Amino acid sequence: MKNKNKTVWSNRFKGKTSQSFQKIGSSIHIDKRLYEQDINSSIMHTQMLSKQKIIKSEDANKIINGLKKIKAQIDKGNFEFKEKFEDIHLNIEKALFDIIVPSAGYMHTARSRNDQVITDFKIWMKNSTNEINSNINKVIKSTIKLAEKN
Repeated sequence: MKNKNKTVWSNRFKGKTSQSFQKIGSSIHIDKRLYEQDINSSIMHTQMLSKQKIIKSEDANKIINGLKKIKAQIDKGNFEFKEKFEDIHLNIEKALFDIIVPSAGYMHTARSRNDQVITDFKIWMKNSTNEINSNINKVIKSTIKLAEKN
């Protein structure tokens, strides 16, 4: 990929974007916590594309293996999130292009960035809600045990 270090905005503006503009447009400091959901939903989407014979299984395997490598890097703390790539989706996509050019481009077939964002967020919300409910249940059980003791 020739332009792998370009920002999202670089195709729309002739000059280099300022640091303050990059900070305003970037959400990576917040949404990097969505990396598991982003990678998992991308793997599932890629599996669907392959099963429906929309992309070749060789390309799907490259994408899935590349995504798993990226997840392992993030899990180990060896992944550099770059503000210039704006969000979790583009950070992962750029890293995937570094690993498997040109097959990475197939990952977005039949899926917009908006689809990707809302899917990841819904999965994160569901997981977070389940975790909160589990913790509330633990507090309730602990409170009942303590009340019964006293």
